[in-house]
Amino acid sequence: MAVEIIPDGAFPELFSEFVEYKRNLGYVYPKSRLYLVRRLSRFLAGQDGDERVLTRDAVEVFVRPGDGESTGSVAGRRGIVRQFALFLRWRGIEAWVLPDRLRPRQSSAFIPRIITADEMARIIACADARPASRCGPQTQPVYAMVVRLLWCCGLRIGEALSLRIGDVDLADAVITVHKAKHNRTRLVPMSESLAAYARRYVVAVGLIPEDRGAWFFPSPRGGRYNPGSVTAHIQGLMLQADVTTASGRAPRAHDLRHSYAVACLGKMQASGVDVYAALPLLATYMGHADIASAEYYLRLDPSAWGSIDQVMEGAYAGVFPNEEV
Repeated sequence: MAVEIIPDGAFPELFSEFVEYKRNLGYVYPKSRLYLVRRLSRFLAGQDGDERVLTRDAVEVFVRPGDGESTGSVAGRRGIVRQFALFLRWRGIEAWVLPDRLRPRQSSAFIPRIITADEMARIIACADARPASRCGPQTQPVYAMVVRLLWCCGLRIGEALSLRIGDVDLADAVITVHKAKHNRTRLVPMSESLAAYARRYVVAVGLIPEDRGAWFFPSPRGGRYNPGSVTAHIQGLMLQADVTTASGRAPRAHDLRHSYAVACLGKMQASGVDVYAALPLLATYMGHADIASAEYYLRLDPSAWGSIDQVMEGAYAGVFPNEEV
């Protein structure tokens, strides 16, 4: 059970409500951030002369860098006091809001290449038609399964290749991703078509379900595949399927993960669901530490959602994995 750090300075009820409010929105508040909340509460307890919760003078003193203090520590205090001020404003309480950053963040020109359903169907067809390697006959079904998994579940390539047989529950159609990025373990649902294909894959590769510790994607030598090698093969399949970027290169394998997220948003939009209401669940499925990462996909051009929603089935009901195309 996570250790809770109770605000013990000024306005403890407001600070406790603030933490609960942020967590209900899907934001992660680990011990390190709770320490900052308590630090701000204690700091405000030592302020006097003004009945307002957050004044400009108090905020500027709280975020003032100390001698030899790292920029990360200062940024942590700036972030927590700004978030608390915005919460107070939302509550109708007057508060001075610290500017977002000391200097504007440089905008990034990177936009992921969103793979459409038609393009993904061609990639899968090329993977299915890929001849067996002389190194091992199971390599063909492995790559066919990997591309389906990335498209249908939005896993990172390293997460997919790290799966053990025991991590893939074919009876309940659920994948357990253990201690991936940010050391987080999560459950990811599989669609009916992906689960059905996975059952056929297990037979084709000769996996033994009882050997729960064995690799789900075994290399010809029985070990774990190298992510760089698999990425190169997937990009080769993309080029073979005539799925390229504007410069004529193959998209990144990681773009299949972005495409999964956009497909989820497309499904929700088509179902008339407020996408903000489901962002915490999408962030959980994708293994984001914060829903702010999932919010990025809302900035993409909705026209990119185009034909993707035709591979989604049913209305949003809390689970929205891609279907195989």
